[in-house]
Amino acid sequence: MIARNETIFKWLLYAAATALCLLVQGGLLQRLEFWGVIPFLYPLLAAIPATFEGPLAGSIFSLILGLLCDLLLPGPIPCFYTLVFPLVGLCAGLLSQSWLPAGFLCSAVSAVVAFALTDGFHCLLLWMLGKAAWRTGAMLALREFCIALPFTFLLTPLYRSVFWKTHADDRSLFDRRRSL
Repeated sequence: MIARNETIFKWLLYAAATALCLLVQGGLLQRLEFWGVIPFLYPLLAAIPATFEGPLAGSIFSLILGLLCDLLLPGPIPCFYTLVFPLVGLCAGLLSQSWLPAGFLCSAVSAVVAFALTDGFHCLLLWMLGKAAWRTGAMLALREFCIALPFTFLLTPLYRSVFWKTHADDRSLFDRRRSL
């Protein structure tokens, strides 16, 4: 059983790691452009921590990140990220609990799911507004994913270190689950 102080410390570390990534996204990455796309890390920030924490905690973390993104970013509808990111966190948490152990491969597959959900819902909203944007949206999603995928190899060790720092007693449980 985790003490209250340990839980607060864990989520403060996750918040600090995410704040660092948000600063990099808002500062440095806004100046870079590849294939006509600025790197978009927000779906990764919703998915990767959920692979380590599981579906419930990952969904709650992604919900809070979605609220923050809705305050920071213009969206097609109000509360867009608040609606999509908990679904991303749930899918990533379920993926890591049932199919793939948390790690680089699970983060990469979760990134595919995160971008498919986020950009798929963007395309759906554009279609509902009467704009035939499926092909353009799919090409944009593919370019965003290809640009963001290398960042999973930077974000996964960051969030894994937070997980191991705050779950030192759970390593044997994690190793047993990985061997199944």
